[in-house]
Amino acid sequence: MRILILVIIFIYLNSPKQLYAADVEISGTQATREDLQASSTLTISGTLDGDLNNIVRGYIAAGNEIDNATVVVESGGVIQGKSNAIMGRETSGLTVTNSGTIEATSSKAIQLQDSQNATITNKSGGLIFADTNAIVQQSVGTEDATGASITNAGTIYSVENRAIYFYDGATDATFTNESGGIIYNTSTFATVQIDTSSTLVNSGTIDNRNSPSNAGIAIVGNNNTITLKDKSILVGKIDGGTTTGNTLKFQHGVGQGYFYETAGSFTLQDLDGNQVVKGSAGSVGQGGSETLDELLSYKSLNIRQFLNRYKDSENLYDGNGWGETYTSLLNRKGHATNLALEYDLFNVGANLISPLENSDFILAFEAGVQDFEKDHKITYQNVSAGLYFPSNKYLLNLDSFILGGITLKEGERTILTNTTSSGKLDIDSNYQTFEVHSGVTKTNPKLIPNVGLTGSFSITPSYDESKYYSWRNRKVGNVSVFFSDKYNLINNDNNNFNLGWLLDFRNLVGDKSQVYSINGTSATYKQDNALTREISLVANLGYEKKITDNGKFTASISAKNTNQDVKSLSGNLGFKLNF
Repeated sequence: MRILILVIIFIYLNSPKQLYAADVEISGTQATREDLQASSTLTISGTLDGDLNNIVRGYIAAGNEIDNATVVVESGGVIQGKSNAIMGRETSGLTVTNSGTIEATSSKAIQLQDSQNATITNKSGGLIFADTNAIVQQSVGTEDATGASITNAGTIYSVENRAIYFYDGATDATFTNESGGIIYNTSTFATVQIDTSSTLVNSGTIDNRNSPSNAGIAIVGNNNTITLKDKSILVGKIDGGTTTGNTLKFQHGVGQGYFYETAGSFTLQDLDGNQVVKGSAGSVGQGGSETLDELLSYKSLNIRQFLNRYKDSENLYDGNGWGETYTSLLNRKGHATNLALEYDLFNVGANLISPLENSDFILAFEAGVQDFEKDHKITYQNVSAGLYFPSNKYLLNLDSFILGGITLKEGERTILTNTTSSGKLDIDSNYQTFEVHSGVTKTNPKLIPNVGLTGSFSITPSYDESKYYSWRNRKVGNVSVFFSDKYNLINNDNNNFNLGWLLDFRNLVGDKSQVYSINGTSATYKQDNALTREISLVANLGYEKKITDNGKFTASISAKNTNQDVKSLSGNLGFKLNF
């Protein structure tokens, strides 16, 4: 009986079924073909290299294909063959995980003809390439070619043809090119071609290195979705041919400019809420236009605070003027819900005032940089001049001012585009904004806050950027109601130390729309209502020091917080001047 049991165990262990399911590892160098086995794993940590077709074979003949096999190429491992380095024809559930190199010196590093549910994962550092068509799937037999999934964090490329080539009924495929993943070719063929009911998501680089006028992505079937994400790079047009039901989605972030040349019909969608314009597919950050109203109010506030310091400074003799320099740093947070773009604003300036017979002459200079989060920067210089009327008898003895100026602006933005060999394009612009500020203030006795009303208006004439984007003239106005007060903490003949505050309510007046065009296609952007109103609270510490009989040195620091998630810090240095 014991002998019979041993015989049964021996037969079981050596049965063809058990041999067929054994895992195999190649750690040295092998130059002969390796046949895959069902539900088993072939691991390559060494080199499988021979001048052979199908050097890793999951298909021998019709009806003799292998299902649910796994190929693992470890870092440093190599599979090199002539054509079809991994032959996955008619297989089901084939899994290939590559951290090394899979190479076909002729064509097809991985052949997925008539296969179902293959999973190809090319990890960071992994390399899959062929002279012609690196990864291929088509349906030519009685079995479907469907359900393939390709995820790339390494490099996939082809020299003479396509890096990924799905055609002739290859359906329901999923392609994911991760951040850091590179897919490229060096021929006039499309870099990546997909067929029907498939999804492609690019967070890395898809690059037609022959020319950006070739196709980077080609579509030969219907009902596909392509998503371009984050800082992904695409070189080469998106060619949909005569196919239908295809969707292009973009997720580069709020305010990121882009322009993609397309051929064929697509539904366009920006997943961040940016306005996307047809005529190919383009979008542009509206920061330079959307913040005009906001920056007007900040300029008005700066002038009002300067005039308050001028008026409050004592021992200034007739015929003398006042001057101050200032610098400020401002940050506004971005919000996807209303497309508020995050930016930093740094500026320096000087405000000067000189008494006239019935008024005071104001001269103001400012230079700054508005730096948006998504590769857009505006450098500007402003000069303004006007009059200040303390206790204006024509306006119920209210303090009033009027100021006009011009701002010269230079814009620089970097957009994502498939029309250049880098996948990016630097665009510049030069334009002007003309502005007017005016206001009145009622100065009240102690313990009662001062109250005032200001209005600002600007005109930005039409202008073109160096490529793709054009802007129609925009007129912007706003009105602010404010309350303010100051408290002297130290006040003697030589020194004054004070604490002040200001509460400002600003509202846009007039049209909140911007008409613009991308590559000749016109569009209208409407500013979100939430961005047309702002409440600002400013706290201020000031110090004055008498240094001569008719002159004072002043210094102050202000902090501002608003309901638009704007925070700023500014400093002022002033000195009494003789003009």
